[in-house]
Amino acid sequence: MHESISSRGLRKLGTGSIALSVGLGLFAGGLGAPQAASAAPAAAAVSPALALPQISVSAGRPAMVTTATAAAKAQAAGTRVVAEAAKHKGKRYKYGAVGPKRFDCSGYTLYVYKKATGKKLPHKANLQQRYGKSVSKAKARPGDLIIIRSGSYGTHAGIYAGGGKMWSSPRTGKTVTKHKIWSRNYVVKRLV
Repeated sequence: MHESISSRGLRKLGTGSIALSVGLGLFAGGLGAPQAASAAPAAAAVSPALALPQISVSAGRPAMVTTATAAAKAQAAGTRVVAEAAKHKGKRYKYGAVGPKRFDCSGYTLYVYKKATGKKLPHKANLQQRYGKSVSKAKARPGDLIIIRSGSYGTHAGIYAGGGKMWSSPRTGKTVTKHKIWSRNYVVKRLV
């Protein structure tokens, strides 16, 4: 049993009952005198005009789950792209080659994205920069496409590996490696 003290003395209330203050007493029809009522009658006594709308918590939950699921899928896809890129470490550069034994820079990104995600890219770095969603350099995620540019023309393509590094097939005489992004003039494109 709960006990409530009012100006009228000690009053004993049953289990599940609540003591309403002077303000709530007005809703129940009182004029300033403390009211005691159970939770159910007090809710019924409130006029429909003063009742608060009920908000369904589950209505917002699928959106959060969907967003979390989409982020997890994107991260997993980025991880697949980087893993595929790393598989080709040490393969030699050859102008115009699209793999799987030799690559040029855009042939390498074309091949890796096709194998890891099924996405098709053209075989030119300048054309590849037109694909995907532009992302700020600060928000680059592993698996994003990196296009190094001269002015606004795309001259080299690679795959962001994280930590300011990318996987690419750099130039004649070199092999596919993970290395520092050597230019400040580049764009980041999100394809997954």
